[in-house]
Amino acid sequence: MALHGCSSPPSPTPAPAAPSAPPAAPAPRPSSLAVERQWLQSWFEGTPVRITQRSEAAFTVDVPRDYCFDAGRSIVKPPLAAVLDKLAQSLQRKPAARVELLAAPGDTAAVSPLAQQRADSVRKYLIARGVSSDQLGAPTSTAVPAVQLRVGLASP
Repeated sequence: MALHGCSSPPSPTPAPAAPSAPPAAPAPRPSSLAVERQWLQSWFEGTPVRITQRSEAAFTVDVPRDYCFDAGRSIVKPPLAAVLDKLAQSLQRKPAARVELLAAPGDTAAVSPLAQQRADSVRKYLIARGVSSDQLGAPTSTAVPAVQLRVGLASP
């Protein structure tokens, strides 16, 4: 009596493996500053705030004057405060980032002492929100009818 039914059948020989394709190169990773720009854009999509990429390592935030200050005043209005709050969060996450240009307009196209006061107010506002003064350039006035903030990576 043979126990033929109890033995296991021979295992099939595996087919030779197909040559595998070389691993795909990883997708280029956006710079950390590009991620911050995209994050800010997502917050202000559909608003008059313009966030423009200037280079791989820099972007500009423009907030129209009408949303920034009341006529003749240098106190930051709530719409500008909302932008500065998000920018402060971004700068705190990226200590290598620096606001290279921090400019504010006066009430007219002419550069005025009011424009300088407004730029000073923007800088003070960011510092009050925890941004290091080392991350902020000198406040300056501009004839452009918008608060302008140019963010870039600090030089090594």
